[in-house]
Amino acid sequence: MNQENQTIYRTSSARTGKMLAIVLGICIVGGVIFFSMWDYWTSYQAPVVAKMAGETEHAVKPGVVTGKHIESNLKFIESPDFKTFAFNALPGEEGNNPEFKVKSGDEVTFSVKNNGKSFHAFGIVADPENVNNVLWKSAIAAPTNPIKPGQGGSVTFIAGAPGTYYYVCTVPGHALQGMKGSFIVE
Repeated sequence: MNQENQTIYRTSSARTGKMLAIVLGICIVGGVIFFSMWDYWTSYQAPVVAKMAGETEHAVKPGVVTGKHIESNLKFIESPDFKTFAFNALPGEEGNNPEFKVKSGDEVTFSVKNNGKSFHAFGIVADPENVNNVLWKSAIAAPTNPIKPGQGGSVTFIAGAPGTYYYVCTVPGHALQGMKGSFIVE
């Protein structure tokens, strides 16, 4: 077989560089889209995922709303060394992370104010070590778009199934540093 009769496909280094630039551009644009929507990807678990994991529904069944409205105010605070985070008062002080008791079906409004120097967000969760699964649409802000110092916000939701839950700062690590309290649904 004669080598001169074979077609040999080759490309130039300039063409290879252009192709690599296009692939890199696609990766960068995709990364910007993904990370700009990070709170969307991590905030709420799809209902089918919760069912597959065997989780029971944390919502109130239709027609069980009690009509009772409960309002609560909380303040985000930190210790001067930023090692301890809390609501209302530091550990050992009166008013530290107060316990809330409501009945299933109550309409609950939480108003929060950031009296600290760090960024914070709020939500009711079943497990204070898993702050990504916020229940009953109780989130105020998000870890990727938190409440800045001096600012605040509020949320109103219907308390779901009876059980012990936790109100927490959903910014990663803050609940573990003490920014959590009991939210009991009777």
